[in-house]
Amino acid sequence: CKTFLGEFQPVSIKMAKEQSLSLNPTKISGTCGRLMCCLKYEQNCYEELLAITPKVGALVETAEGRGIVEDANLLTGVLKVKLDKNPDAAATAFKREDVKLIKDGKIRIKKEEFQALKGLED
Repeated sequence: CKTFLGEFQPVSIKMAKEQSLSLNPTKISGTCGRLMCCLKYEQNCYEELLAITPKVGALVETAEGRGIVEDANLLTGVLKVKLDKNPDAAATAFKREDVKLIKDGKIRIKKEEFQALKGLED
């Protein structure tokens, strides 16, 4: 981090969560014991993509009908949607721009993970 970052800015758990990273503290903390600085470095890009991408659990309309988003890859823009018309079938992949958001989902985190990660922000 010292080689290219002139100043250290605060890094939060929210950044790791928005970037769909493992919320295991050992996997997202640097050698200094704090949350990785790269989370802040990449955050603006992720915020832009989050604004235009339906969340997991969102209800969307596709060319094949309505469904629930089961997976969303922010960087590739591919959503995996479980279609209402065939709930037993595997989720179908759609491009982000090919779906229409009807009702957005919520990002959830377990209480234990949140408490473990909260200590890394200090």
